[in-house]
Amino acid sequence: MAMLGTKSKLSSIGLDVDAHEFRAVQLMESGDELRLIASAIFPRRESHETRDPDALPSVDELEWATAILGRRGFVGTNASITLPTAQCSSHIFELPPASSGAPVEQLAKIEVARSRKCAPTEIELGLWELPAKGRTQETLAVAFPKALIDHAMERYDESGLTLAGIDLLELAVSRGAHAGSAIADNEINATLHVGWTCSLAVLTLGKTVIYVRRIEHGVDSVWQAARERYKLSEQSADAVVEGRYRQDCSKGSARLMRATWTKLAASLAAELDVAVAYVSHSFRMAPFGKIHLSGYGSTNPMIDEHIDKLLGIPIECAAPPSLMGALGQGPQAWAMASRLSAAYGLAARVDQ
Repeated sequence: MAMLGTKSKLSSIGLDVDAHEFRAVQLMESGDELRLIASAIFPRRESHETRDPDALPSVDELEWATAILGRRGFVGTNASITLPTAQCSSHIFELPPASSGAPVEQLAKIEVARSRKCAPTEIELGLWELPAKGRTQETLAVAFPKALIDHAMERYDESGLTLAGIDLLELAVSRGAHAGSAIADNEINATLHVGWTCSLAVLTLGKTVIYVRRIEHGVDSVWQAARERYKLSEQSADAVVEGRYRQDCSKGSARLMRATWTKLAASLAAELDVAVAYVSHSFRMAPFGKIHLSGYGSTNPMIDEHIDKLLGIPIECAAPPSLMGALGQGPQAWAMASRLSAAYGLAARVDQ
């Protein structure tokens, strides 16, 4: 394609899928700049009642989603995804440094397999060295069942999409949250990624992920409360999840937002507080920077309120600049950009 030029490279489609919706981003790399080519958010075709939140989309649904992406300006069929985190596990242990020449990945697989009670051949790992703490050198490993990866590759291939990469959600979240940000090497930052059925706290030192806390709560609880307790339609429940009720200044709408979001916001803040306390204790000399909010509810005042009350750390929306430039200004644009943040992080793997 002539439009790419000799120094430009089109990314794969960053495809972030949960039990509620598809989120997709495609970028163009030109020199040090990443430019947005296309973005989209659209609901899952399968109903809330019939789908398994931890299952991959069916071949039919992926074919349907691919057709939508083609109409939304996405180019090609290469995609980068993450897998459902229910079968994922994180492990921290001491290993020889990679520079020692030791078979680090093999040793890590043995350790993880022992913990998961399976054979080393049954898992695939992503692993990296953590910043040293005194004389201690630790490695963080994230494991997935190999069978799940093989199944995903077959499923996407059958639908006509080619998997250019399967990334770790924590890395995609961190990459999207820190896009365009100046991060000091000695600074701790946290990203709270609010998902549909579960959420993720990702803490970094500089740009290295040093701690991940999986939180078994997501905005599905908000949606269900809006539907079941307050008898709202699916469309109105979506508005509650997306914060669009904030545009209505009536006292009734404000009470509804607070009633449906407060329990989840308090739980997320408490889990994030545990993660921050652990990392702050482990890296006592490192200053704390900011908390970045991505996923659903990134501009929700209840989340801000509870995090501020417990931690008192500055909070900002994890919205990559190129997304913000395309989506516009204001709370709704910020909320949409932050929901696309992980998909951006997947597309930003232009090495794939």
